[in-house]
Amino acid sequence: MRDYVCAVAMLFAIISAGAAPLDQPTPEVLTEAKRIVQEMSENPRGPYSRIRWFCNDGSVQPPVAYACREHGGGRQHAEYSPARQRLSQLGWSVGTIFAAMTFEELFHSRNRQQRLREIPLERYLTDVDDGWVLKRAKGYRGRLQVEDENAAGKRLLIALLREADWASQNFLLIREAARTIPHGDDTDFARTVRRQSTQLAEMDPAAEPWRAEIHSDPDAGTAARLRAWAAAHTRLDVGAMASEIASNLDLLYGTVGRRGRIDAALERLGNSAGTFRSEVRAALAGPPLARIAGVCAAMFRARLEHFDALDAEGRLALVDALRELESDVLLAYQELDPSALTRRETLRLGTALLDCSFAAGLISESEMRSVAEALDFEGVDETPVAAYRAAVARLKRVPGWALGSIRYSFAEPMIRYTALDPRAARFSDDLLRGSPMWALGEVLKTLSRDADVLSGSLVEIAGRPVGAAVALNSGVASGTLRIFDTLESLEHATLSRTDVAVIPETIAELSPVAGILTLGEGNALSHVQLLARNFGIPNVAIDHETVELLRPLEDQRVVLIVTGGGDVLLERDAAPDARTDTAGMRNVSIPQPDLSVRRVLPLGEIGRELSGKIVGPKAANLGELNRLFPGRVAPAVAVPFGVYAAHLDRAGLSQRIAKAFAGRADQSLDEAAFGAELAAVRREIAALELLPAIRTELADEMRKAFGAPGTYGVFVRSDTNVEDLPQFTGAGLNETLPHVVAPEAQIAAVPRVWSSVLSPRALAWRSSVLANPEQIYASVLLMKSVPATKSGVLVTTNFADREAPGMTASTAWGVGGAVAGEAAETIVILPDRLELISESKSPYRRHLAASGGVDWLPAAAGRVLEPAEIEQLRALAREVAAKYEPVYDEDGNARPWDIEFGFVDGALTLFQIRPLVERGSGSADRMLEARRQGKTRNKQVTGSVKLDAVPAS
Repeated sequence: MRDYVCAVAMLFAIISAGAAPLDQPTPEVLTEAKRIVQEMSENPRGPYSRIRWFCNDGSVQPPVAYACREHGGGRQHAEYSPARQRLSQLGWSVGTIFAAMTFEELFHSRNRQQRLREIPLERYLTDVDDGWVLKRAKGYRGRLQVEDENAAGKRLLIALLREADWASQNFLLIREAARTIPHGDDTDFARTVRRQSTQLAEMDPAAEPWRAEIHSDPDAGTAARLRAWAAAHTRLDVGAMASEIASNLDLLYGTVGRRGRIDAALERLGNSAGTFRSEVRAALAGPPLARIAGVCAAMFRARLEHFDALDAEGRLALVDALRELESDVLLAYQELDPSALTRRETLRLGTALLDCSFAAGLISESEMRSVAEALDFEGVDETPVAAYRAAVARLKRVPGWALGSIRYSFAEPMIRYTALDPRAARFSDDLLRGSPMWALGEVLKTLSRDADVLSGSLVEIAGRPVGAAVALNSGVASGTLRIFDTLESLEHATLSRTDVAVIPETIAELSPVAGILTLGEGNALSHVQLLARNFGIPNVAIDHETVELLRPLEDQRVVLIVTGGGDVLLERDAAPDARTDTAGMRNVSIPQPDLSVRRVLPLGEIGRELSGKIVGPKAANLGELNRLFPGRVAPAVAVPFGVYAAHLDRAGLSQRIAKAFAGRADQSLDEAAFGAELAAVRREIAALELLPAIRTELADEMRKAFGAPGTYGVFVRSDTNVEDLPQFTGAGLNETLPHVVAPEAQIAAVPRVWSSVLSPRALAWRSSVLANPEQIYASVLLMKSVPATKSGVLVTTNFADREAPGMTASTAWGVGGAVAGEAAETIVILPDRLELISESKSPYRRHLAASGGVDWLPAAAGRVLEPAEIEQLRALAREVAAKYEPVYDEDGNARPWDIEFGFVDGALTLFQIRPLVERGSGSADRMLEARRQGKTRNKQVTGSVKLDAVPAS
């Protein structure tokens, strides 16, 4: 027994060690951090304790004149308070003083440069909350000196930009770092303004906050606020001085000085980017549309061709110039009359803004080119409606790609800062609105409305046509609209099966709901998305602007209809008794398995004929894979249903499960009592000790299949009799324990996995469908760990266009990729080419830890699958079609195959295969037809589009 207790302890240690770097801070940490932030915001010194001289010899001296004269010189600024030091230890380094920062702290102090990535989030909260932790400390004289901050900031940025490859791969991060880390030239004019602000404070002590802001952190809004203060002042001399300072601030930071700043930024490039300078100056002289096209094209080429060739200081000058030019592009767009542009001009405008979005780091070159080629209709007067609509559909993916880039670049601080202060959830929206993506979004609205009118499609949210909504899964939902702005709010919420949930991103686990609207596209082949397809749950990818359209409907009953053809309708529900697809699904009966087999089975004895009878479909399908694809399947052994039943019967737990479900059915147990009883049973199952004979059998079979104990790890996977039924799949509902290494922990993992079939989430999803959910039996599949360098899911159908041949593959770096909701690479593999749905933008990948469990390592964004690996997937699909008997749906159509795979240094390994179960498309089409009268136009799917005509409004 002592050995068993140790094994359980080791197992839980493995599970705990697998905490992901993007996990939410604990409630205890958040409580302490929020208290510290509140105290800082009320403290006149904020996150600082006192002013000190920091000398070059490392000494710290009192704030007296020439304190560092004998110490090699130095800088004067505030010292961080103990409270700020504690907050930094908890994960939030606020009140940053760049003159006090080393490059080591900025770049190397935490994994994936987290200190660098949090600076834009800190600045964002400071901007939106009147100083945030500096609310009362903005006037704390001497807390920092602008000259020192600029010099230190420039030093740090140039150090960042010395490595061209890193900077190119992290261009959006560089862009935001250059925007938020001070590094401006200390011009005479800037000195004049600061001297004037000091004089103003001497004239009137009430102006001291203005002096402090101008000396430390002025921005484009400072001038307007100072001018309003000056107009209300009673002393004419003070008002006049303040007005003069405001005018000078306009020249420094406002739109009046914009062209001057562009010229200055171009001049700082010197002769190393002369062609770029001449291209920009020529483009700036043109009318708005030509200006946008010319400037964006120059920006695209500058990032692609000049950035790597420049030295670090030149790269910084180029980043500054690109940022200034982005502002000019947005101003030029505001001068346009979009309603007067033809389709061809609107498409050209969209292509130009794609160039600008690449230059801003919001999309990759391959993303930009994949859409630009679809928008290129040059040389033709008209094109088929279908081709036009397909091009617009591809453009709809771009906002989701940009959001993915932001999440990749700022993942860790977005999680932590949003948990600390929910306003940080708007950071990505704020970044997009201040970028070329805002204008591209407006173009997308015009083209989407036009394509919908021409094709007779309907994409309408809350009574408004929406350009960026992308249908991910068809179905019908009627229920209460609930909006979750943050993952924290979602994780702490209790969801109902009748909720239509707006969620901030695709997550690994989600309670059953009626409908899903996801901010950003996420991973189309994750377990949650496959569950949605299985249950006929409508799912739509939306953008921030669409969320705001939904706000007036929050907590009201709505109906969401998503068709297989991409139509989307969400409106207030005028018929509250409407049923969703899932409401009528609770009629699937669980087949009774054969419980007589009570020995551990090697993979060679398992085939599809045992699925749901002796073992679950994971084991049965893997055995079939092993027979048909020898040498390409991960080794495994299975513990059948009979072993589970024997252990539960012996402990009296089978009877307790049956009694609990009977009690809920006859209402002698309410839901709370039912849940409490099953939770108690679940704990007892997890604590079961395997019978000695089974322990011996399992150890023997594992030795035969995997090798000597302690030389390998296993993934311990649940496998039930209610998965992969013809009408239902349970993808991702039960627990999998990854890479369990210690032999005793491997044995102890079996009852732990057994217990997961009674988890509240698994029961909730299954109860939506199953007529007898109490008849659940668990088998367990133990698969030898495979150190996959990349892994994913292949579905043998084209999710982008179900009418066209093709396959869809989602792949992410590392072990277990693409099934847990991470931002994976998703491509459609067509007979003659590839179509990009999304690039991999998960910041971390799973890696097998030597001691067991998984480590999390940084992952690169962009392409995952190499051409040779894609060809292996093509060949695999052909082999599956040749070797497997098809599985048909209720309409007699062959179901696509859902295949989990991995690559180890280019070699393909297979983990699972099962038929894909989908619902919802037919009923959604019928319901939309009943509601669409008066909402849609005549369909012209087979017609053509005149490109030199103005789009439909």
